[in-house]
Amino acid sequence: MAMRFDEYLQQHRLVAVPVDRFDGLEVSVEGPHDWEAVEDRPGMRIWAWREDPFLKQFCANAVLTMHRVPTQLEPAEVFAMLSDEQVHLVPGCHERQRTSDPADDGAGLWGLLSSQFDSEFGTIDSISRTRIITGPEETLIAQLTLTALHDSPVNWDNIHLRVDAVAAPSEAARCS
Repeated sequence: MAMRFDEYLQQHRLVAVPVDRFDGLEVSVEGPHDWEAVEDRPGMRIWAWREDPFLKQFCANAVLTMHRVPTQLEPAEVFAMLSDEQVHLVPGCHERQRTSDPADDGAGLWGLLSSQFDSEFGTIDSISRTRIITGPEETLIAQLTLTALHDSPVNWDNIHLRVDAVAAPSEAARCS
């Protein structure tokens, strides 16, 4: 079995620090208006789809996590370890699809992991969209995980993780 990301961090005495933002980048989740924000804390935001007909059993949800690791890591290796961690930490979970591509801006990669597992509520589908960005002294990880009962009519195609560069404020703007 490959090394999980949590094991890698422990072995190398590194910490993934939860953050609300990445300097110079705007991280956002775009989605339909009927998804309700239910939690917002450092490094994590959670939305629920209150229109899910399976709401009483297991509500379709989206979870955005953002972390900063204070060293430069190889994005493809990080994505592989994160994917292995997600699959191996959930009993009975099996991977359905894993893909990754270099980011359009050249800094890191985009990854997608699709998995499925059985629970007391029924079969649950999960899709994680990951953006890993490397800098000279840090690695930034934004991950949006969408989870719903297999029979839920949720449309995941309308929910997107975006990471865009933002211009730093000019010196004149900072001084005014």
